[in-house]
Amino acid sequence: MRRQLLTAAAVIVLAATATACNGDGTDPAADPGASADKSPAPQQSDPAPGQGGAGQGGGQDKDKGQGQDKGRGQGGAQTVGGKLTLKGKKPGEQLDVTLKGFADPAHSDNKYMKPAAGKRWVAAQFELVNTGTAAYSDSPSSGAKVVDGQGQSFTQTMGSVTEGPKFPVTVNIAQGAKSLGWVVFSVPENSKPEKVQFTLDGGFGNETGEWTLKK
Repeated sequence: MRRQLLTAAAVIVLAATATACNGDGTDPAADPGASADKSPAPQQSDPAPGQGGAGQGGGQDKDKGQGQDKGRGQGGAQTVGGKLTLKGKKPGEQLDVTLKGFADPAHSDNKYMKPAAGKRWVAAQFELVNTGTAAYSDSPSSGAKVVDGQGQSFTQTMGSVTEGPKFPVTVNIAQGAKSLGWVVFSVPENSKPEKVQFTLDGGFGNETGEWTLKK
């Protein structure tokens, strides 16, 4: 009986020893990562409007600059007798343009050529001086206009006037040389011209000179 008790006690001791040896040898409480904070790092708050950082718009966009007005020649507003400097489309093209005179009405020098019924002729005299670095060849009459008080524009018309000779169809002006001539326009009888305009390159240049007529 005593031997049986001793044998049973030995079996219990052996079972307890075996249970202790079945672990993985790791203490869960000793795992440094077991209780670590796994929440994501705080995100940077969005910048306030107008305070964007590098690489962000953040209101930092700036205007790229206003386009400069290329529609007017150098010399400001002018009247009859005034001179404007205008550039052409080709390199070195530049003229000093002066409105020398304006005739209203202008008178035909040919009895067979008269203004149409309800119309009258007016004429503008221009002096063109080549102040550029290249010879200038153009059709000046094609680049001239008269604008009335209603905003209507009128281009050259056929006919010549007693006020003086017209420009030829093509004018060639060497560097430093000049040309003088009249351009004739047909306008309605009740039209009141207020401005004269001139553009180089047959009217296709980038700059337009303008002269205000006295009322």
